[in-house]
Amino acid sequence: MRITFLECKKALSSPIILFLLLLFTIWNVFLVYNSSDFKEELEVVNQIAQEYGIAITDESLSRIQEGFAADLAYLNSITEEKGGQTFEHAADFFNQLSYENHDLYTNSELQSFYELQLKEMYVENAKSLDYEYGKFDIKKIGEATIEGYRLTGAAAETLRQEYTTFSTRFEELKQNGEHKQWFFAGKVYRMHSLLFSTFFKHILIEAMILIVLSTALITNFEYENRTQLVMYTARRGRKLMVDKLLASLITTSIITIFLLIVTLGFYFSVFDYSHLWNSSISSGFNWEYNFPYVSWWNFSFLTYLLLAVVVSYVSMLLFSIFTFSLSVLLKNSYFTFIVFSVIFIAFFILPSFLPGSINLKLLAGFNLSSLVLNPQQWWMGSSGLTMFKYYEVGTIFAWSAIFTILCFLSLKKFTKQDIS
Repeated sequence: MRITFLECKKALSSPIILFLLLLFTIWNVFLVYNSSDFKEELEVVNQIAQEYGIAITDESLSRIQEGFAADLAYLNSITEEKGGQTFEHAADFFNQLSYENHDLYTNSELQSFYELQLKEMYVENAKSLDYEYGKFDIKKIGEATIEGYRLTGAAAETLRQEYTTFSTRFEELKQNGEHKQWFFAGKVYRMHSLLFSTFFKHILIEAMILIVLSTALITNFEYENRTQLVMYTARRGRKLMVDKLLASLITTSIITIFLLIVTLGFYFSVFDYSHLWNSSISSGFNWEYNFPYVSWWNFSFLTYLLLAVVVSYVSMLLFSIFTFSLSVLLKNSYFTFIVFSVIFIAFFILPSFLPGSINLKLLAGFNLSSLVLNPQQWWMGSSGLTMFKYYEVGTIFAWSAIFTILCFLSLKKFTKQDIS
């Protein structure tokens, strides 16, 4: 165990790895801080969820609107006194508010008016959810996707069957009311993209860079310092490479967990999800573009977040095993980093070069490159060519088997090759 600890120390005390880890951490904290302009506005939906529950029902909407009456009366008492006007909605007030009469009202008054406007916006959107969801025809969306990617033959039929399955899931969602739960207004704040597309993607790319560098450093340390003839002929001998594999995985865990804890810890200290942890990730408010985010299963936001952490962690372990295998074969950290980068990019762009008539185009999307670069689409049924129900699980299990075999073969080769 002492050998493993010393191998980990080589990477974790490396100036370049420490510098990059500190740089990435500072950058992530800065990104969170730079994105926090609207954090106060997010309190409105938290207040609604706290007072009326996360479920959107006719009864809760009626109660919320009754609460508006007092707020609107307060607004009209102020505006009538200072501007000689009254309004039916807070939005009407802001539509006519000009620069000239802006100074008639205090900041606290304007803030209370704005909070009322946000509540009205949430209620109006909530009322329209059933209507908006009723307009979707999943099979037609599937056909449009097939046409957009120019799929034909077996590939088109495979994706068509998946959309048929997703159509059943979408009907189930409408019946059980998953979409009728409070969450941040997606089209206004895009919180799902902010957390998963921006911050999770940053964490994954940063962790991957550090993991490739640290794993290559641990594996090739003796060769690059010309001590392999001493180390691999000592008592531990070539079994030292097994210790290096374990050290690489431990170092990967430390780096990944550190980036996740610091970045997500700061993120959730800035953005308040206190009353929305149990809200459905498929909430109708989690709708940013042409189609809402709809997961294959009824996940709460907290469950979805924990699954994202698990997928991130396991993916980084797999990248470490792959890097270790390359390092054993190449015996050079620089070559390892270059080859890893080329393979990573090649797998990501490979599906676009395959014919749209064969299932291989769809199967090629089951790779770790595509997986880690699209965390906002994990477990979602609206993610194009990777919208398969078990895409994440299938990708991880498939590449776990491939990398395990590759690692075994590289270690077996190392036991027989010349160490000079």
